[in-house]
Amino acid sequence: MISTYLTAVNSPMVLIEECAGLSVEELVDKGFSDREAAEFARLADTYFGRTSFRAKQRAARRTTLPLDALKIIEHYAQKMKTQRAAWALREELCALRVATSEIERRARRLVREERTTKRSEGVRLTRRRDDLWTLTITAESELVAEINNHVSTVADARRVFSQGAAASTITTNVVLTLNEMVKVIHGEDVTLQLTNGAQISGADLARRALADVGLITLIHPVTGPVNLYQSRRRATWKQRQMAMAENPVCPWPDCHTPADECQVHHLTPWLLGGDTNPENLTMACKYHNGVNDDDPNAPPRRGRLERRPGEGIVWRPPWATPPEDG
Repeated sequence: MISTYLTAVNSPMVLIEECAGLSVEELVDKGFSDREAAEFARLADTYFGRTSFRAKQRAARRTTLPLDALKIIEHYAQKMKTQRAAWALREELCALRVATSEIERRARRLVREERTTKRSEGVRLTRRRDDLWTLTITAESELVAEINNHVSTVADARRVFSQGAAASTITTNVVLTLNEMVKVIHGEDVTLQLTNGAQISGADLARRALADVGLITLIHPVTGPVNLYQSRRRATWKQRQMAMAENPVCPWPDCHTPADECQVHHLTPWLLGGDTNPENLTMACKYHNGVNDDDPNAPPRRGRLERRPGEGIVWRPPWATPPEDG
């Protein structure tokens, strides 16, 4: 019995091939637990199912690795950004004859390398058997943001290709700190943040004419927004634009939603007496604006945004000690 079990787990491809084409329910009927059935169904679909990477699949099937190593490989393959990268990981690791611990170490390294690989500019067309194809453009943020200004729906794309589109002027908020403004004045180049998520150099800003409704906000590094310079905007927009300039993206940790797509958030809620002024306002994406612990006196759950002198808008985690008054 032990030898039969060890044969199965140390040469698992034979067992996995027998599972190919069977549903989870059928595998359960054959004696697998529900969890094992789901696991072997996934492995069978991966190594014996249909794929565009058949050569890599055939190479991976020749592996001599045990079952626990294959499970580790699949765990890390799911972390890769594309199917091509996932199959490259499978092919490389399945060809090894090393301990399972070494398989996991190398899998972690491959995932880390794939995530840190610098992207290069280019256009990729993904063709499918149906009528829906995908065009992917990788380019500098300013260009992609400008394309997005013109094309947000398929109908927009048809209109642009049939009628054309002129380059748009900058109508989102350009964030310019006081020290950056001094550098621009003295001819030094700086990278400026736009509230649509893109970036632009100081030289490009100088070369491009701002629209009549363009905006520039000055940010003091300690006290926050200083003033908003505009040509035409209703007063109710001024505070929003200043908040967007101070936080060009949602300030919640690891959230990169551009301020153009965010909501105005009161640091001290309006219902609790918070004022609608620049010091009490920030931007937050719809999700984080909703989960923010608005009431500082209520039991903390998700943390909350707050303003700290010299730091600006920061996230205070629910386990942090409340700041002392004064």
